[in-house]
Amino acid sequence: MRADKQFKLNNGALQCHQKNYSISQRSAEQISGNNDLQVIAPDFSNRLKKNIAKIGKWAKKEGLDCYRIYDADLPEYNVAVDVYQDSLVIQEYAAPKSIPEETAKRRLTDIIRASIKVTGVDTNNVVLKVREKKKGSSQYNKLAQKSSTMTVNEYGAQLIVNLHDYLDTGLFLDHKITRRKLGEMAQGKDFLNLFAYTGSATVHAALGGAKSTTTVDMSNTYLEWAKDNMKLNGQVGRQHQYIQADCLQWLAKATGSYDLIFIDPPTFSNSKRMEQSFDVQRDHVTLMRDLKRLLSSDGTIVFSNNKRHFKMDMAALEEIGLTAKNISDKTLPLDFSRNKHIHNCWVISHKS
Repeated sequence: MRADKQFKLNNGALQCHQKNYSISQRSAEQISGNNDLQVIAPDFSNRLKKNIAKIGKWAKKEGLDCYRIYDADLPEYNVAVDVYQDSLVIQEYAAPKSIPEETAKRRLTDIIRASIKVTGVDTNNVVLKVREKKKGSSQYNKLAQKSSTMTVNEYGAQLIVNLHDYLDTGLFLDHKITRRKLGEMAQGKDFLNLFAYTGSATVHAALGGAKSTTTVDMSNTYLEWAKDNMKLNGQVGRQHQYIQADCLQWLAKATGSYDLIFIDPPTFSNSKRMEQSFDVQRDHVTLMRDLKRLLSSDGTIVFSNNKRHFKMDMAALEEIGLTAKNISDKTLPLDFSRNKHIHNCWVISHKS
């Protein structure tokens, strides 16, 4: 048999060659080679076109070259599609057990073909990833050794991303507005970034004129990535500190004073490198109590998490002398506005 379509793409760092065969009866127009008349996954294709028309225009106006164009908008097409310059990252969410495996595979094939056709992206620039629910830091485990990076622009900050080697790319796209706000708030302030990942928030704070930055993460790999991000933006010097530590253990013993603190902890973690498990719902008040000790008298904490049904314990916060305001809606960029539950974001300060 001869393949009707052939695609080259990447599954993580694994190079794949996909061939599509039609075994059903085809129309005379298709046999004659006029396959452009056939719309692949029409519902998905139409939604993708609609999203691109709106989000692409917004991204260009904002000066962004990395953004999301689809996020499980249609239940039967359960993926996220992200643009990174001239590349696409397609993340397949784990299908419900009620969906037959063959059905899920067929839909994924349709998604890949439709995404390529609608966006015009070269098949060699398509990266496919399967995302499942993970605990702790397992979402950061390395998938391969390809070490292929690129630099993207986010509101004037140059940030390094890696589309192939990890489940995540090194940049959480849903927090682009949060990071911009941190940059706007950072002028002349001592900034602390906990659970810092690759330090993108630190870059924005430094570019915004922070007097000093302290970046804390348990992974040396991501701290080195953070340093590279800072160097790329000309932010070097003794005023920028990097600490490899379990953030919770470090926080319990840390001293000093910070005017602006950003913390985006995992929803849950039971990493072997941590002394005890962490649950953001169960432990957020204890977390805030420790942060309060480091917060300057007129300082601000920006606290975010991705727990879908997270509920801030306002009464407990008041008891320890803090007040909180939910700013989640104001931190959702247009490319994530369809998913209201992607993150929670709060501004916390000393109770007046």
